[in-house]
Amino acid sequence: MTALLPDLASLRCTMEPMFRRCFSDELARAYEHIDRLCLELSCHVLRNAGCTSPAHQARYFVETVFAILAEENFLRRTPQGWQISRPLPVRDSASIQREARALCPRAETTFEMIARCREHAAAFVAGREPGLAAIFPRGDLALWERLHDEDAVMSIYADIAAGALDALAEPGARVLELGAGVGALARRCRDLLRERDVAEYWFTDLGKLFVQNARSIFAGEKAMRFAAIDINTPFDAQGLAHESFDIVTAVNVLHAAEDLSSTLREIHNALRAPGWLVCGEGSPPGAGSRWRLDLVFGFLPGWWDVATEPALRSSPGFLFPSQWQRLLRACGFDAVEALPGESWFDGPCRGGLIVAAKLP
Repeated sequence: MTALLPDLASLRCTMEPMFRRCFSDELARAYEHIDRLCLELSCHVLRNAGCTSPAHQARYFVETVFAILAEENFLRRTPQGWQISRPLPVRDSASIQREARALCPRAETTFEMIARCREHAAAFVAGREPGLAAIFPRGDLALWERLHDEDAVMSIYADIAAGALDALAEPGARVLELGAGVGALARRCRDLLRERDVAEYWFTDLGKLFVQNARSIFAGEKAMRFAAIDINTPFDAQGLAHESFDIVTAVNVLHAAEDLSSTLREIHNALRAPGWLVCGEGSPPGAGSRWRLDLVFGFLPGWWDVATEPALRSSPGFLFPSQWQRLLRACGFDAVEALPGESWFDGPCRGGLIVAAKLP
């Protein structure tokens, strides 16, 4: 029963240098600019986007705008509704963008994504344009790919998940990646697949375009398998048999499950014993604080249209690492670690790894 526990305990020490590299002073500086840009975006939306009656698709986005402005003490909620409590700042978005890109060039993709959302915010709020059209104009995935594969803000979660897989994958392992998207994690695992002689690495995503692209990108990898899989549908009904994988992994995907408990139980069923769940997940920055990039991801259905429960998650989006720990234990996992964990951060929490063991 305890064979995996020493590995789980030692993983923290193994991963510590990577945590320090990923959650660095550079990341803190990038978030300073993200906060400024998202505040300016929120002010822009309140002034220009008709927030009193947003389209259904934009309600979460507008709610996030109000939450950010309230945290910054520009708005307050009263019995009559939201009221401006002090004048909104007037700032030049272009100059903030130029400064951010000059000082934090490795986060340029995040800044560009904020600029894209600002450009499309009014049409999105009014219901004239779907959020997907703003994030993926004419089906263009290039910016999204750079965001998750290269950008210093979002790509770190694929980095740390790949580090954990390198520490935990045994020769001959069968690995299932859920919501593999643009292939950021799979790219990082290419050498691992060959050197560790991994038997199978299943690249899966609900988006058939992502799966088709992956077939081309990883055409020469003998271990790779490809399938369109919906994390909100029973896995066995989609060809993923119970107790057939040694590792299930995902990067910033599982929080988007419509019913988190149900999806985590499906993952538990898909794992052999012993087996691992390894996921990279962001986090809200702190209790009562909104992650500022909620504004960007709030454009996407699947981020905001999920079930909420007071005892589990009161709003869509990321969970705290400690919430993941409680939830995974309730869903049958025997040992769960949040790495590095909320207490590791001197300032805002940035999430990290969630690693859970299924034991015999």
